[in-house]
Amino acid sequence: MINRLPIGERAVRCGGDRLYADTLDRYVAAVAWSRGWLAGRERAFIERTLRAGMVAVDVGANVGFHTLVMARCVGATGRVHALEPEPRNFKLLTRAVEEAGYRQVRLHRAAAARATGRELLYVAGDNRGDHRLTPAAEARAHMPVATVALDDLLAEEPRIDLIKIDVQGAEVNVLAGLTRILSRRPPPELLCEVSPDLLARAGAGADAFFAPLQRAGLSPHRLERDGTPLPISEEDAWRLGASGGYETFCFTTTRP
Repeated sequence: MINRLPIGERAVRCGGDRLYADTLDRYVAAVAWSRGWLAGRERAFIERTLRAGMVAVDVGANVGFHTLVMARCVGATGRVHALEPEPRNFKLLTRAVEEAGYRQVRLHRAAAARATGRELLYVAGDNRGDHRLTPAAEARAHMPVATVALDDLLAEEPRIDLIKIDVQGAEVNVLAGLTRILSRRPPPELLCEVSPDLLARAGAGADAFFAPLQRAGLSPHRLERDGTPLPISEEDAWRLGASGGYETFCFTTTRP
């Protein structure tokens, strides 16, 4: 397995900060993030949405790309909560945040879920961005990890402006633990990956995914290259997610 080749902890400059990778797949991903080949639309949306003093949440932070972008945007007067349950990814995330000096970031070694407790995390060997809380088709090593409902974690935050969710099919469980936050007015904006196949493996379909968003008054928007959100129907969003394996959408109230 190519990811077993030792590379140490290698730095990749990303804007004014550094990401760290200790496997080849994370190094390649970090280079792609830094050059805008991956998640360029998401980065542009975050940068056009967040301002100084805002509060953002990175659910499935991995090694910290979105966390660093959020931290730069909200500045010292804002706050970012970053959740990552897998120990090696969490170590690299922590190093990136600490070396950047972002005291506004709160790091949580936990997976967002329906309830606070513990669950099994099924660890991917070749792609350390593909760890899951549900079994994959292939056999995987697994480990117990802490879980937390975002309603519990964020209860003391007077405002939540943006939540990014990328959890490999566990999105419905994350939303189930977010009902009180989503009932706030206005609700936070969501940046969420939609993968019908991974959701199906977790036992969820389109109705289960879209229902809590509908109740919150949030509708899907597809992101242009510059981060501009354009309205799209739920049916088309689901179709696009299925055709490409996954697609990231913004879920928001009507925007000008």
